[in-house]
Amino acid sequence: MLHLPKTIRAAAVLTMASLALAGCSLISSGDAKRDESGKPTESSKADAFKVKLGDCIANPDTDEVMDVTIIPCDQSHDLEAYAVTNLDSSAFPGTTEVGSKAEEFCGAQFAGFVGLPIEESALEVTYLHPTSESWKTGDREVVCLIGAAAGAATTGTLKGAAK
Repeated sequence: MLHLPKTIRAAAVLTMASLALAGCSLISSGDAKRDESGKPTESSKADAFKVKLGDCIANPDTDEVMDVTIIPCDQSHDLEAYAVTNLDSSAFPGTTEVGSKAEEFCGAQFAGFVGLPIEESALEVTYLHPTSESWKTGDREVVCLIGAAAGAATTGTLKGAAK
């Protein structure tokens, strides 16, 4: 399972919310329905560990995320995966440290994606990150997610949106 914290407005606070992946699921939802290039072809439920760079998703209902609904980005969606990285550490560094590293990475990637510094943007940022449980299964991935202000849905990408 992943953890999904409450999303916050990036312009108001530089601290970002997080979503934690739950790695203890025995039954996986699998991946989204995708074409040969890897783009989603229709809205479908998928294992949260299957979110890829450029995927658009519906806002998860809980902070501990096992499954997400991956949606083609040309359809109405809540969040878009705009950056991905893996944390370097053999031992779980703790929830606070994972959050700090994720915030640092997602914040650094924001302006290059949106075209505006995070401090000047009205967009909201959150991220998927490993929990101590998912870390035990090899999860090290942080997925940065961006969405419209106040949780409004968007259509298309926010890349270069400069808002």
